Amino acid sequence: MRYLSALTLITLFSCTKPVPPAQPEAPVTITIVAMNDFHGAIHSQTPRGQDDMRMGGLPWLVGAVEAIRAESPDMVLLDGGDVFQGDWEVNATEGRGAVDALNMLGLDAAAVGNHDFDYGPLEDGDPENLRGALEAGAKRSNFQWLSANIENSDGSVWAPEGIAPWTIIERKGKRIGVIGLSTQDTPQTTLLRNVADLAFTDIVETVQELLPVIHAEGVDAMVLVAHLTGSCEPEGYFEVGAPCTPDDEIGRLLNELPVGTFDVMVLGHAHTIMAHRVGDTFLMEQRAKGHALGQLELVFGPDGVDADASHIREPWPLLHTQADPGCEEGEYDMTPQAIGPRTVTPNAEAVALVDALEEEAGSMCQALGCADHYLGRTRTAESEAGNFMADAMLSHFPQADFAIQNSGGVRANLPEGVVRRGSLQAMMPFDNRVFLVEMTGEQVNELFRLGSSGAHGILQVAGANYHFDPEQTGGSDLDGDGETADWETNRLCSVSVADAPVSDEATYKIVTTDFLFDGGDHLGHVFEHTTLLEEGPLLREVLYSATSSLGDECIGAAGPLVNPEAPRIAQGTCE
Repeated sequence: MRYLSALTLITLFSCTKPVPPAQPEAPVTITIVAMNDFHGAIHSQTPRGQDDMRMGGLPWLVGAVEAIRAESPDMVLLDGGDVFQGDWEVNATEGRGAVDALNMLGLDAAAVGNHDFDYGPLEDGDPENLRGALEAGAKRSNFQWLSANIENSDGSVWAPEGIAPWTIIERKGKRIGVIGLSTQDTPQTTLLRNVADLAFTDIVETVQELLPVIHAEGVDAMVLVAHLTGSCEPEGYFEVGAPCTPDDEIGRLLNELPVGTFDVMVLGHAHTIMAHRVGDTFLMEQRAKGHALGQLELVFGPDGVDADASHIREPWPLLHTQADPGCEEGEYDMTPQAIGPRTVTPNAEAVALVDALEEEAGSMCQALGCADHYLGRTRTAESEAGNFMADAMLSHFPQADFAIQNSGGVRANLPEGVVRRGSLQAMMPFDNRVFLVEMTGEQVNELFRLGSSGAHGILQVAGANYHFDPEQTGGSDLDGDGETADWETNRLCSVSVADAPVSDEATYKIVTTDFLFDGGDHLGHVFEHTTLLEEGPLLREVLYSATSSLGDECIGAAGPLVNPEAPRIAQGTCE
């Protein structure tokens, strides 16, 4: 029996096959495609100095996304915010045209940007619903709008239908958690009345609270879509600069949260360009208006995202020759074009959507005048485009002493040649009205102190002159929060009106916009104690009138609108 038992055991062991070792899980690659600050740009734009070329345009943007999707069918398309506010046809439909455009792209999720609040109540909706247009757009969207750091006045999370703090996107068996954030500067960079009952809470604290909740859902990667301040210095319009850690709000997330909290950040707001890796986090931002697309091959190994195996590509500029006949007779040229590494065919459905929106909103092709030369804009110095706008504002209220326009509100350059309604609409797409306001000389000095701080660019001006020192960094705590923020920096040297220094005791009449009067760009500190004398028309209507009034004379025909010998805005050491 002992012999038989032993024989049986030997037989069993000899018949049992060895178990092969477990095979390592094969890497999984998911393509992340990024865009931001679409601003309703259904039309293409002309690059400066390249009159024969165009950037973006919805038919080409859709065609480019289709080309990437053909290579990577499981790609994820994300947007860094500011879907609204731009081309006339989108504004005329209160954002509906932009939503339809991004639905056509197959967008997965978008951050809520500051300008997505701009339209306020729906024209034919409830006037008490301050965010009627945005909420209608969110309901219409096939993609998820995201923002986690917005609260109602009662402290509850602001999450109307179609808008959520976070979501999970599944691809190739991987679960990708996506959090949305909106800049805490939103009340200063949209019409304040549209968000006055909302609180934009601390971004770092918001993320810290949400991370355990999302990780409990079993995610394989964490992605941020965010409309935040902060940038790195680019080399050129489409050329990414040296690696850096962005400043401001983006910098806070990278510096104050544990390394690798987010695997990917899809960013917007600065209209810059980034394709960086900071630690184990990939940062993507693509200028604006569909001018470029970002692409990242995110690789998942057995332990999660493998940053070293992942690959972030240089942004893909969507530069092509003119295809849209624009205000000329003709059909849209549907000929495919080689754009960088791919051949792109403009999308026929996108062309049809643009045509339908143009027919609904009315033509922007009406010629109003001409420009003698190219009028450029900048946020950091006096500009010809800014002077043209400020001059037009002052001409509407000739009884005023001077006019101001924030540089961030000059949204496009004015090309040389025929000036059409569409050209001026591009310069001022916002529904801002001109206001005539009375204030004391002391308030005027405070106005230019804030307007030259550099926090939001500087004030463009007509009828007045001011001097500031861009090297100054000191300031004072104006809002009593115990800190001196960028907007509280004092760089002002002097202000004069009609060639005379401003007197604190005197009274002045100024032309401004409702955006600034309501507290935009942190100017509420000044305007809350001034007197509103008269409300005027939309600023772009003022631009239309100013251009038409010139008759056959072109804008700038007498010479450049910036005179270096007699600048309206001087920069340098205070004397």
